[in-house]
Amino acid sequence: MNKFSNKSIEKLGFYVYSLVDPRDGKIFYIGKGCGNRVFQHCEAALQGDEVSLKLNLIREIISLGLQVEHYILRHKLSEKEAFQIESVLIDFLTYPKFNTEQILTNIVSGHHQWDEGIKTVDEINAIYDCERIKINNNEHLLLVSLNRSFDDAKAQGVYQRINIYEKTRQYWAIAKSRAAEIDYVLG
Repeated sequence: MNKFSNKSIEKLGFYVYSLVDPRDGKIFYIGKGCGNRVFQHCEAALQGDEVSLKLNLIREIISLGLQVEHYILRHKLSEKEAFQIESVLIDFLTYPKFNTEQILTNIVSGHHQWDEGIKTVDEINAIYDCERIKINNNEHLLLVSLNRSFDDAKAQGVYQRINIYEKTRQYWAIAKSRAAEIDYVLG
């Protein structure tokens, strides 16, 4: 099956799904969608030449004469609920302390992963019970956005979460003269 009937689509609403490798029964991708979104990954693997872990794995499965298994994990959801469930599942399946196998091919973390995702008790306290930063007039700050800085080529394994400290302090192109003026970098 590579598409839902119109009647099924009408009843499904937004949903969260997984793609499973039939060779070992392991989930390799979590997504959110509506309509026939769950099937579009296989279509993209067959019709396009884009390179990614997910698409390459799908191509490998298909080349062996097998089919990717599709599971709808939750349905009849609002889009907001689907984003939240997708995020929780990605978080849970990629968090290093819970999962050492690093099985997902998702490149992007779940929606609101950073601000609402898995945290230790110490991290929760650091976020919600921390002092405000006091900046002196003579101090210079550099603010860097970490949203699009994920680079799986530099990570130790594509699935590993990059240390926020390392992500903030590295990989930024800035003139040495400008860098010398900066007192603190905030990510």
